[in-house]
Amino acid sequence: MMTDQLFLYGVYSIHVRPLALQGARWDAEYEIRHNEKTVQKWLTVGGDAGYDDEATAVDFAHRQAVIDIEHGAGIPKPRAFP
Repeated sequence: MMTDQLFLYGVYSIHVRPLALQGARWDAEYEIRHNEKTVQKWLTVGGDAGYDDEATAVDFAHRQAVIDIEHGAGIPKPRAFP
C-alpha cells in the first residue's frame, strides 16, 4: 500500500493520499499548502468508478493539484473595497 505522497510545485507543497474503494478500485485526495498553511483543503478525485490502482489515482490527484495551482488556487484574493 502506498503512503501519503508529497510533491513540490514552486512555493507550494501538494500532499496526496490514496483512498481504497470496494472492488480493488482507488480514489485519491489532495491538499495544497504554502509554508505549511493550507491554501486549498482536501479534495477527492476519482468519483464513483475510481481508478484501477493506487499509483494512477495518486498521479491524477497530483496533476489535478498542479492544474488548480496554475488556475489560481492558493493565490490570496484581494480584499473587497468597503
